[in-house]
Amino acid sequence: MDNKNSIKTTLVNDKKNNFLLALKRTFGAREMMMVLLIIATCIIMTILSPYFLSLTNFVAIARSFSMEGIVAVAMGLLLIVGMFDLSVGSVMALCGIVSAVMIVTLHLPYFVAVLGGLVTGALIGVINGLLVTRIHINPLIATLGMMTIVRGIALGVTEGSPVINVPENFAWLGQGNVIGIPVPFFIMFVIALVVDILLRRGRTLRQLYYVGGNQKAARLSGIPVDRIILLSFVGTGVAAALGGILTMARLTSGIPTAFDTVALDVIAGCVIGGMSMAGGEGTILGAILGVVFMSLISNAMTMLSVSVYWEGVVTGAILIIAVGADMLSRRKL
Repeated sequence: MDNKNSIKTTLVNDKKNNFLLALKRTFGAREMMMVLLIIATCIIMTILSPYFLSLTNFVAIARSFSMEGIVAVAMGLLLIVGMFDLSVGSVMALCGIVSAVMIVTLHLPYFVAVLGGLVTGALIGVINGLLVTRIHINPLIATLGMMTIVRGIALGVTEGSPVINVPENFAWLGQGNVIGIPVPFFIMFVIALVVDILLRRGRTLRQLYYVGGNQKAARLSGIPVDRIILLSFVGTGVAAALGGILTMARLTSGIPTAFDTVALDVIAGCVIGGMSMAGGEGTILGAILGVVFMSLISNAMTMLSVSVYWEGVVTGAILIIAVGADMLSRRKL
């Protein structure tokens, strides 16, 4: 009997150890901290608001942050190589308008309109990438200038007015559900899962860490640094375009003034989730968790009747604290 009990105890301990090991592989220290922070926020909001802990509210949160989550996946890859893109909000607006015009005005098939928006985002990403890799413009200046140009094009093409009368059946992309799951969330989840797996285990995407960690050493080892940076910008452009198209479908209109704070929100979420502005660190899971946390904060402020004008203050403060903590931890190392 003693032998049987000891064998059972050993098996139970092995299962526990394997479970803990699996958790450690999936969740790093920063990701685990974000999970705990999200749980704590949910508990606090459940106490403060009787409407927070409801299926309707969580579905609304999932639908709203999915577009930013898609952009966060690509922005995370860009941050890993030590770059960032401030033009994503303007790209979302313009690409949503491009697809809306192709549907409403040109009466083109839906898949052609979606493809047109994605190609537009990819072209903007190519331009950003070439400005940084070929002309060697600082990514802050390059993407800041592109942000202004793209926003100006969106406003100029529409004369500041939204593109309306997008067909209701196209709205399924932004408003529909798949087995009860919002379509945008389902798309974001699939993209994030695939990219996260490739980033952890794929040889090609692992090179992003080498480029972000030490660009000079990466060049000497034969890694095509410029190509990787260029493709990262293209990926961000395509992700922003997809987010803009899904939002356009959700609102059934392309709005040229929308998404003005998306870049700040996404970068803040990525940094909170463990990405470093210096490059070479972070995971897609962490970036998504960071965006989830930012969305919960926004939802909490809405439920507590805090003015929308104060959201920017909170987002900016969170970003400064996250980047400051990252810089202080690097100094200690």
